Amino acid sequence: MGFCGFMFAEIFLISLGVLGLFVGTFTDIKSREVPDYLNYFLISCGFGFRIFHSILFDNWFYFLYGVLGFLGAFVIGLILYFTRQWGGGDTKLLMSLGVIFGTSPFFAREEGIFFLNLIFNIFLAGAIYGLIYGIYLSLKNWHKFKEEFKHVLQGEKIKVVKNISIIIGVVSFALSFFSTDLATKVILIGFSGFLIFYIYFWIFVKAVENACMFKIIGVDKLTDGDWVVDDVYVNKKLVYSKNKL
Repeated sequence: MGFCGFMFAEIFLISLGVLGLFVGTFTDIKSREVPDYLNYFLISCGFGFRIFHSILFDNWFYFLYGVLGFLGAFVIGLILYFTRQWGGGDTKLLMSLGVIFGTSPFFAREEGIFFLNLIFNIFLAGAIYGLIYGIYLSLKNWHKFKEEFKHVLQGEKIKVVKNISIIIGVVSFALSFFSTDLATKVILIGFSGFLIFYIYFWIFVKAVENACMFKIIGVDKLTDGDWVVDDVYVNKKLVYSKNKL
C-alpha cells in the first residue's frame, strides 16, 4: 500500500467518523434519536471505501478489519440495546464507527486498541452528559423529583440493599485502620466511599427517570428507541406491549 494512498484512506475515514459523530450527537440532543439515514450512509461509505481501497492496493486485510470492527460493535450494541441501555439508533451508529475505525488511525498504530479506547471514551462522555442532564431535570422538576426520591428511598428492596451497602462500606472503612500498607488503606477507604455513593446515585437516577422522563404520547408518535412503560390498549385490545423491543 503506497504511503500517499494510506494517508488519504486514514484522513478520509477519520473525517467521516468525526462528521458522523458530530451530526449524530447534534440530532440526538435535538430530537432524542439518531436518524437511520445517517447510520446507513456511514456504514455504506465505510464498507464501500474499504472495498475500493482493498481492490486498488490489493490488501484485503483493510476490508477485513472493517468487518471485524462492525461485528465487534454489533455485539456490544446488541447487548446494550436488549438490556435497554440505549436505542436502536445508537446501536447502528456504534456499528458504523466499527466499520470506520476497524483499523487504527496513523497516530495510533495498535490495531483494535484505538476502537476500544474510542468506545470507552464515548461511554464516559455519555455518562458525564447523562449525569449533568439528570441534575438539570431534577432541578427543573424539583418538587416531583423530591417526592419521588423519598418514595424510591423508602422502598423495601432499596432499604435492604442500602443497609447492606452501608454495613459493608463501614466495615471496609474500619478495616483500613488495621492495615499498615498505604495502598491497601486507600483501596479500602475508596471502596467504602464508592459503595455508599453508588447506592444513592442509583436512587437519584431512578427518581429522575420516574419523575422527569416519562410522558404520555400517542402511539403514532413513537419513534425507534422509545420504551413503552405500560401496555397500550385500543378498544380493550392489546396493540403494543411494554415488553416489546
